[in-house]
Amino acid sequence: MGLFVAVGQQALRIASKDGVAWTHEEIGKEGETLRAVAYGNGIFAAVGGFGWGDQLMAYSRDGLDWHITPKTKQTNYRSLFFGQGKFLAMSGDPGQVGDAKPVVAVSTDGIAWSEPKRISGQWLIRRLAFGNGVFVGVGDRGRRSVSPDGLEWQDVPGTKAVDTLIDVAFGSGVFVGVGMHGLRTHSRDGLLWSEPERGLEGEHLNSVVWARDHFVAVGAGATWLSADGAKWNRVPNQDAPLTCLFGDGAFLGANWKGRILRSPDGVAWTQVHKCAQHVEGLAFGAV
Repeated sequence: MGLFVAVGQQALRIASKDGVAWTHEEIGKEGETLRAVAYGNGIFAAVGGFGWGDQLMAYSRDGLDWHITPKTKQTNYRSLFFGQGKFLAMSGDPGQVGDAKPVVAVSTDGIAWSEPKRISGQWLIRRLAFGNGVFVGVGDRGRRSVSPDGLEWQDVPGTKAVDTLIDVAFGSGVFVGVGMHGLRTHSRDGLLWSEPERGLEGEHLNSVVWARDHFVAVGAGATWLSADGAKWNRVPNQDAPLTCLFGDGAFLGANWKGRILRSPDGVAWTQVHKCAQHVEGLAFGAV
């Protein structure tokens, strides 16, 4: 059985079997934020922070009954990804001038986590994809990085802040990155990227997913579709979310404040639920 899970501000947790009817909504303490959630090895894991710096980690075996682990480390996690049989939680200080001191923590079960490890590079890695035997990360100020294990990272040299990628996905042997003003680019190894293509001013692409046989990049005003990451078709969209995923034949997304949206194609979106708190992350798993 497939299950969608959403997490967010005030440690929001909520689940849905079909992406339409949402149940088991739970709220935590004021100041707690779960920023990301992922599914792997039979478990949902979520990460975030409390207050100015304390970590917030949670896990669930069924997506309904959640356990929040003790807050012991001064690390406010900002992104989470599952690949190569493990979870990677990424963090750092985005407000630090000149060096955000990025770190990564690793877990195979979403329960026991490694100590935060300082990784190379100056800027945060915010989104990840895994394919062709490597992790590819994109982040602040144009950062693009490649890692064989999620611990040792190699930055792509000479990237520009104007070409910052907001999200990255892998499918059919290709990584695709998207960003502001319809920015699209692709790569097979995460190091050598195609020349950036752009769309209309203000049509920022906030999410890209691989949906069975094609890429779907969702932005403000338009959704871009591509089978290979190189040739794209722009389709005007309706009420698009700020973040989205694909699972069980449907697209799920979230927008301010607490709105959960569903779409059959990534183009026409319909609000299906409104949470009391803002949704920060979504995941799908076969529980």
